[in-house]
Amino acid sequence: MTMYLYYGLAALGPHMKRFLWWKCSPTSLQLLQFFVVTIHSDCNYFAECDFPDSFNAVVLAYALSLIMLFTNFYYQNYLS
Repeated sequence: MTMYLYYGLAALGPHMKRFLWWKCSPTSLQLLQFFVVTIHSDCNYFAECDFPDSFNAVVLAYALSLIMLFTNFYYQNYLS
């Protein structure tokens, strides 16, 4: 939700820049979401449920790749 709000405001033009002081928040929240998905996928491996381990591995790999991409984006845009 915050990501869409940020990009919606940014799309309105440069005059909205003063309202976008919270620019790094959507990226931080996305990273938090990906970490939660990673933890959830890890817990599924040890739980007794009918969810296929192969699909769980795909979800885990996808979440880890998103963590790497968003961490790189965060570093490039906010830390360097």
